[in-house]
Parts: sequence; structure tokens; C-alpha cells
Amino acid sequence: MQLLLDDVSKKVGAETWLYDMTLAPRTGEVTVLLGATQAGKTSLMRIMAGLDIPSSGRVCVDRANVTGMPVRERNVAMVYQQFINYPSLRVADNIASPLKLRGEKNVDQRVREIAQRLHIEMFLDRYPAELSGGQQQRVALARAGIVTKPSISLPKLAECLQSNS
Repeated sequence: MQLLLDDVSKKVGAETWLYDMTLAPRTGEVTVLLGATQAGKTSLMRIMAGLDIPSSGRVCVDRANVTGMPVRERNVAMVYQQFINYPSLRVADNIASPLKLRGEKNVDQRVREIAQRLHIEMFLDRYPAELSGGQQQRVALARAGIVTKPSISLPKLAECLQSNS
């Protein structure tokens, strides 16, 4: 899947949040957005994910213009640095929730496989509050980015990757 941001910009009122830019991350590679606070990293990611519409320019996926397409119609996952897990659900249930919503089969097996890939299988019976920040981030990634098999994954991981947890 090829993502292209073509001359996208974002203005809110008279304030420019994101200046015109073109970006075409390479498929199968990791692209890092690095910049100072207020540089537009989150605005750019929200446009890529379909959470915001650019003020100008277009977002294309495999050459199809998806600018303005509702986020629920895109196969994109985004996990924020300030991740969100369901506090009342065990880790296994957090990971399983999108699979169950889609009516998939073999949910327990998929949850175990994903947990093993992220080295959190020993925490499946715990609640998010019982985990370190890095472990909680892996649960959020498992639920949003791995379980759903998105075509594009947008993890915002600036500080969580520094943790060895």
C-alpha cells in the first residue's frame, strides 16, 4: 500500500498548523517524523489517518484520493503516545475487543499469538493498571495496530520506545 500526501497543509482560523508539504513514505519501511513541539507532527498524522481533513492538498492511498474519506472507511490504525486501554478489561480482552466486534473466529488463539509477538503473553490475565507504561503501550499497539491488520499503521511512540518495560 502506497501513501502519498500531496501538497497538504492545515490552517485553523488564521493560524497555520502545517505548512504545504509532500510526503511519500516507502512501503515496508519505517518513516520517522521528528520535529520540535508545535512543528505539525500530530497534525500530519491526524491527516494521514483521516481524523482531520487538510486545508489544501490531497491524501492518496494507492493513487486513489482518500481526502475527506471517513476514518472508519480507511484501513489505518493510529496509536497515540498517550495510549488508551479499557481499564475494566483484562489485557486479553483489550486485545480481543476489535476481533470480537468484527465477528472473527479463533479470537483466543489470535490474542495469544499477538501477545507472544509483543512479549506480553504473561500479562494476559492482568488489568492495564497493573502494567508498566511500556507494557500498556504494547497492549494498545496489539489492539489497534496488529490485531486489525491495518494497511497503514501510525504509532506515535516518541517516549514509550525509550522504556525497556
